[in-house]
Amino acid sequence: MNETIRNLWARAQALWGRLAPAQKRNLIIATGAGIACLAAVLWVVLRPHYVTIMSGLDDKSLGEVQQALEQMKIPNQIVGTSIEVPASEADTARVQLAMQGLPKTGYYGYNIPNSFGMTDAQFNIAVLDALQQSLSQTIESIDGVESAQVHIVLPQEQLFVSQPQDTAKASVFVQLGPGVQLTPAQVYGIQQLVAHSVKGLSAGDVTVVDQNGVVLQGTAGTSANDVSGVTELQVRQQLEQSLTSQLTAGLDQIVGPGNAVVVVHANLTFDKVESKSHTVAPVPGSDTGVLTSTQQIRRSTVGSAQSPGGIAGQATSNPGASTYAGTANAGNNVTSTDNEVTNQYDNNYTDTTTVRDPIQLRGYSVGVLINSNGTGVNPQVLRQIRSFVTSAVGAATGQGAVNSVSVVAVPFRANAAATSVVSGGFPWWLLAVLGLAAGAGGIAYGVFRSRRRQAVPLEDQVLTAAEASLEPAQLSEEERLREQLARLAQERPAEFANLLRTWLMED
Repeated sequence: MNETIRNLWARAQALWGRLAPAQKRNLIIATGAGIACLAAVLWVVLRPHYVTIMSGLDDKSLGEVQQALEQMKIPNQIVGTSIEVPASEADTARVQLAMQGLPKTGYYGYNIPNSFGMTDAQFNIAVLDALQQSLSQTIESIDGVESAQVHIVLPQEQLFVSQPQDTAKASVFVQLGPGVQLTPAQVYGIQQLVAHSVKGLSAGDVTVVDQNGVVLQGTAGTSANDVSGVTELQVRQQLEQSLTSQLTAGLDQIVGPGNAVVVVHANLTFDKVESKSHTVAPVPGSDTGVLTSTQQIRRSTVGSAQSPGGIAGQATSNPGASTYAGTANAGNNVTSTDNEVTNQYDNNYTDTTTVRDPIQLRGYSVGVLINSNGTGVNPQVLRQIRSFVTSAVGAATGQGAVNSVSVVAVPFRANAAATSVVSGGFPWWLLAVLGLAAGAGGIAYGVFRSRRRQAVPLEDQVLTAAEASLEPAQLSEEERLREQLARLAQERPAEFANLLRTWLMED
């Protein structure tokens, strides 16, 4: 290997030495240009292909959309009033931004067909069709959505200004997977996606319908304590359909598809209850409570005290009182003190406000019908089915919540097709199949008869041609026939096989 490389290197040096200076310069320039062209081609081919997802945005909306894309770690670039992302991330970016209610202004961008050779009406129809297909593909990228169809109705232009202007409307049909339920936030995202893609279309004019014909309602930021955008009937239907699909999928594995009917009723309450309580509790280890305030008042009085006797020789003011003679006593100074203390005590107290969830599940009532015709259902199997349904429903939680499960085995009636056969004769599709089979049999029989009629003349022609090529004097009759058959088998094997088949049938 090293010897081969050295030989190639020596030849290259020898070739380079035989070149003139001008040839060497031209070779260097050509090589550099080739490398530059190859690098440019690789850069164009390998770089991410960016597509426009939004156009006509103001500066504030551009900043909000770019910030949201960076949080989702989606590469982006701003071109004027538009924003672009890699083509592989375009659908995801549109859906996620729509679920966040972005953009506030502007509209989504999609690929517009070439208008060369089209009239204005044809171009508008082509643009609307491309928009509907692109929206359908974007909605199908949402988890749980198997297929989607978008129908947009644009208002017609009025000839006079005084005529009322209609508003644009749209409808979205979604085919959901088994057991899949779109959340109100996802429905709201679909409405926003379609509304921001059509000029003059609001999210309130976008209707979303699933394969069951149920109109789906969407709200932004719906939580358990806010069911303003979700009707009671829709919540009940979602819970019942989810449990029904899960039970049906499990029972199909036990008794076979179509042999079990599940009916679920969800006992829900939608009362929003708010309760307030004020609780007073004594302080642990104290009989008086917590000292909250203290007030202390102190009074001091200073005065002189008089002697109990009166002035000598003077009558008293009380009639009948005894009068004593004596001397006047000198007054003594007296000091009195009054101290008053007031203490304020209080106990511990707690104010509690409790708001219950407006959606309270009080339990399920589940009824299961099992087909007893040909399914081999016995009491033991019924007990097992009841145990499975009880476990799937789960334990009832909450005050007054009770689950009720009933499993009954009954014979199912025949389906509509079998009933129509018994009561009204054969159905049209069965008659058509029988007619086609009879026609095919008649054609096959005719072909067989024609080949049989042609077998004997073909034998005579073959024998005549073979006899003409041989000399009758040289071969006997048996040898001549054997030679003819051998030559026929070699030259025309298909005709030889038909001849043998005809002989066997005649025998």
